Amino acid sequence: MSIMMLEQLTTDTAAIVKQQLRGNVEVQQLANGINIKNQLELMALGKEPAMRLAQFTDRILNVMTQSKSYESSELLKQLEMLMLKFDQNDFTEQPKGFFKKLFARKPKSEEDLWAKYNTFGRDIEKIHYQFVQMEEELAKDNRLLAHLYNEDLTFYLELEKYIVAAELKLQEVTTTLIPMYEKQSEAGNQLAKMELTSLQTIAEMLAQKIDELEKSRMVAILTAPQIEMLRNGNSELIEQINSAFVKTIPVFKLSMMNAINEKRQQLQNQSAAAFENRMKQYGGTNHEAVQLSTTLAQQPKTTQTLEEMWDMITVGITNYRKLRDEHTAQRQQAEQRLLTLRH
Repeated sequence: MSIMMLEQLTTDTAAIVKQQLRGNVEVQQLANGINIKNQLELMALGKEPAMRLAQFTDRILNVMTQSKSYESSELLKQLEMLMLKFDQNDFTEQPKGFFKKLFARKPKSEEDLWAKYNTFGRDIEKIHYQFVQMEEELAKDNRLLAHLYNEDLTFYLELEKYIVAAELKLQEVTTTLIPMYEKQSEAGNQLAKMELTSLQTIAEMLAQKIDELEKSRMVAILTAPQIEMLRNGNSELIEQINSAFVKTIPVFKLSMMNAINEKRQQLQNQSAAAFENRMKQYGGTNHEAVQLSTTLAQQPKTTQTLEEMWDMITVGITNYRKLRDEHTAQRQQAEQRLLTLRH
């Protein structure tokens, strides 16, 4: 795995990258550039990426709290109430099919049914538009999360370079410089004793700095799977919204309007048949009326599609609500983890 090709950040991949960085030219140059005589410089080592990582965590938390998946509860209720207008108890009264059950209410006229379901169509179209908007917002969140994931990788690599550079410098101090001045001190060199004390202090400062940067490094490593979890959760919600609502609602609406038209055509067909009977009573036959009656009777029915779409939407409401609740719980857990890492 190349350092520049790092795509997934885990504790395992981080360990591999850290080992590779020990031979990296840029890191070696960074280590050589560390001035161990300048304590202020040692204290500031890696401070900038560590601070930017802390601000970065706040941005992720902000994305989590503004997610559009939290806004779906009211929309699901609206859709659920609208779909309940297709009273299942009414459908069971007549066992001959979905369409005949739907329009079996004798008191309603053709105009009443048309007005009712024309309003229904407008209402479900508004809900459909909101689901399209929600899908787009979740996709937008995922694009942002993908960008944030790449930023997290960048912060991690920056911190890891500083850590490895500090480790290389610490190794130089403890394995080369300190032993050299220890020998000179043992020989009675007073200046060497002072330098040895200074180097021991420097070694402690480097070790402390490495420990601080390691904590920030772990924040970057542990943040990555949280971002990935959010992206995967959003993708599942997008898939559910698309399959159960965005694609299905227009087909359901079209099937519903076709069913209403079929009802009107049936009424027209009945009128044509009645007219044909009257013509026969007078000794004649209206060929056009007979042809119209036959044509309308042979038109394909849409009740099966309507019933299938109704089932898909109602089941989709249940599935989406369950998925959203699971995703919300995961988000809350991720939020708590990030808050813990930040402090």
